[in-house]
Amino acid sequence: MRLNTCLLAAALGAAALPGFAAPVSGSVDGTWINPNPSAPPVVVSGVGTSTFKWGTPDGTPANSVRFDNGGGNFTSSTETPFKVGTITYFNGTTDGGTSPDSVQLALKLDFTDPALGPVTSDYTFNIVSTTNTSDPDASADYLYLPTTFSTTSFLIGGTTYNVKLTGFSDIVGDGFLTSDATELHVREGGTASADLFAEVTTQTAAVPEPQNMALLFAGLGMVGLVARRRHG
Repeated sequence: MRLNTCLLAAALGAAALPGFAAPVSGSVDGTWINPNPSAPPVVVSGVGTSTFKWGTPDGTPANSVRFDNGGGNFTSSTETPFKVGTITYFNGTTDGGTSPDSVQLALKLDFTDPALGPVTSDYTFNIVSTTNTSDPDASADYLYLPTTFSTTSFLIGGTTYNVKLTGFSDIVGDGFLTSDATELHVREGGTASADLFAEVTTQTAAVPEPQNMALLFAGLGMVGLVARRRHG
């Protein structure tokens, strides 16, 4: 019974095979939307653009987070992560009580090869602004990066294409405090950045070979025979 089950599983597994590497290219665009809250006393600017700013500056430029799409185009291959863009966070010195809790990045990947068309999603970045004191470390602010990403799938000509962000890497901190793939932690006047990556994976439907079909039917027959004997 155990052998027959393995034969059945092997036959069924032949129905789908991983795809081979193929070209991937297209364009990328990202803008900041939906700051929360967005009304006074919170002061924001740059909604709908690639650079979002908040706070009333107090001696330095305002706080900001920027999305740089690296020229707007990407070229890679399936099964290989590629860079979508860079998030750069600047911690300016601002008056208290003027920071939003979060802002969203509206990201669009428009694929020309394969011809998948646009894939759009919104991702939330949480902001924690601390009260400024004489201690620059205790006064450091946080930008929390999204860590959960959904998959968008397309079926074209028997091949399933799965598009998904894979997360952040190549973290560059401000030289003192820890920044990683989940947060950018920056002192007053400091800057940190993180590169965002995506990947297109494929799975190709395969027609089972005759010997696999024979295994499938033999396995089903044996399973049915054992079932009849158990109920006989």
